[in-house]
Amino acid sequence: MSQSSAPVYVLSRFWKNEKQLQRALHLLCAITIGIAAALLCYRARTLPMYYPGPGDFNWALDTATALMQGKDPYAFEPSSLKVPYPLPVALFGAPFVALPKPLAAAIFFGASSGLLAYGILRSGEPWRLAVFASFPYIYALMFAQWSPLIAASWFFPVLAPLLVLVKPNIALPVALNRLTWRGVAFAGGVLLVSLLIYPSWPWRWLEMTGEYARIVPILTLLFGPVLTLALVRWRDERAWLLAAMSALPFRGVYDLVALWLVPRSLHQAFLLVMLSWSVPLFDFGIGLQVRPAWSVPLLFLPALVFLLYDAQRERRNRAHSDAQQ
Repeated sequence: MSQSSAPVYVLSRFWKNEKQLQRALHLLCAITIGIAAALLCYRARTLPMYYPGPGDFNWALDTATALMQGKDPYAFEPSSLKVPYPLPVALFGAPFVALPKPLAAAIFFGASSGLLAYGILRSGEPWRLAVFASFPYIYALMFAQWSPLIAASWFFPVLAPLLVLVKPNIALPVALNRLTWRGVAFAGGVLLVSLLIYPSWPWRWLEMTGEYARIVPILTLLFGPVLTLALVRWRDERAWLLAAMSALPFRGVYDLVALWLVPRSLHQAFLLVMLSWSVPLFDFGIGLQVRPAWSVPLLFLPALVFLLYDAQRERRNRAHSDAQQ
């Protein structure tokens, strides 16, 4: 027995049912990815050159801490780089407030990555794991961003509406395709509780978002308007995902992990991965502040091409099938 088959053999001793064994292997792979992501994120969050701390997860921790201490989480002056999250973000930060901040961020990001990996494997499309080699994912890892968890909600729809309450501009494109009564009810309950705790938070939060540095892909020239062609495939949920991501603002390339839900083959996914690494080569700002405009021709347009190519291939296959009949 080879060393590579040893884990499979050990698991097969406990699970005789093939489906149970497959589920166990998926879980093992997802846990491995999650642990690796947590370790790498922790390392990145403790490096002096990358502003040590919890990264973007800081908002969840600080909001939860402020509420527990009876303080106003919105009592500060916003800026282009300091725009608060909606109050429900505290739900994610509350379990981690007692931990060192870098460790809390690493656990959150590792859990998000593991959940995304498990969702991908459970869907029967393991080639989508290519997303973990993409620049947006690595960028998200370095700053403990939310985009892997948002992408994971594609496979776990109960989370999608809740994440709209946390990062609406990034989570909404996924949630629009993954609405369930249970998910809506869960998010509605969280929203109600947040309003009972702080009735005016939606207005306070909106007042502080005016400085939000952003880009709207569909409004960028020269290529942005071309993204409206995604709606030619209006029956395809991936078309609505791409169209919504094109129409809503985002700040950085780290927000674009969900674009890897569009490819339908290993070749498409890896091509998008390779193109993603050309984004920082074209336009690096200070440190890792990559200006996101290059993501439109280098990521959004290829995703659109994949969508339209798949549509053309499906029409060709149908025509061939009809001709044979």
